[in-house]
Amino acid sequence: MRVFKGIKSFEIVNSALLAVMYNILLLLLMYNTGSYTVLNLLRALLIACNVFYLYHIFLWATVKYVITEDELQITGIGNLKKVIIPLSDIKGYTIISGKIKGIKLSGIASNKFALGRSVVKTLGTTRMFVTNNTSVIYLRTEEINYAISPKEAEVFEELLNKHNIFKIQWEVKFNKPNKLYKDKKFKKLLFLTSAVIIVMTLNPLVNYLTHRLPNIMPLTFDATFKPITMGTDKQFVSIQMIYGALNAAILFCMYYAAYFCAKYDRKTAYRYLYIALLVSVIFLILQIKIITSAI
Repeated sequence: MRVFKGIKSFEIVNSALLAVMYNILLLLLMYNTGSYTVLNLLRALLIACNVFYLYHIFLWATVKYVITEDELQITGIGNLKKVIIPLSDIKGYTIISGKIKGIKLSGIASNKFALGRSVVKTLGTTRMFVTNNTSVIYLRTEEINYAISPKEAEVFEELLNKHNIFKIQWEVKFNKPNKLYKDKKFKKLLFLTSAVIIVMTLNPLVNYLTHRLPNIMPLTFDATFKPITMGTDKQFVSIQMIYGALNAAILFCMYYAAYFCAKYDRKTAYRYLYIALLVSVIFLILQIKIITSAI
């Protein structure tokens, strides 16, 4: 077994500064907003932003590549991130230095490093574990490529050759997008998100038609959930149904973003629907809280 650390310099600094900037911006918006709904959306965005950037920063700092007799292991953040690639699955490799050319699908990336998934020019969809672009080794497998940047790249290459894995050239051409509507997981996510939006849209209407809502309802709230504007139950229903329409529009946009992304990587495509699902769940929870407090 041989362990290789990633080549590192100061590639991650710009991403760390960007994370700090986002935190400052979101905190300023949270401090100055007077809307309870907007405040909760900003809170969710702040948490997601910090988890996203801290995960990738720690991954960059701790990633290592381990070659055993029969597999390549890519690990980071202890063993929180662990990818195992059987050496028998690796068809070959190529080495490219310099600017990383590709389209980022997920994760964080620049011309000097990349963590996540990217569509690399000519090589295809690649899971990137590249801490530095000095010497990037792209590994070809049947399902997806992997990119790494180990120190002692020449020694790493010798070990690959020892396991009958040699340098090759390949080019991937993408055809039509995958038929997502036939994918069971995608259909479940789409159905669940649609169901949440339908419930959020119809729930206030059903309560109104069954006379469960008070005649006077709070329409807007400050950051402490204190009603600012009061209105009729009919006005409340109208506002909530508009929120439902906005969530439907978000789902529509996320669906087509996922459809485009599925051409390159199906797993990344699912994440767009998760975003739409999260937003709709937040709106539904806030709606239930408002109705419960009013009743």
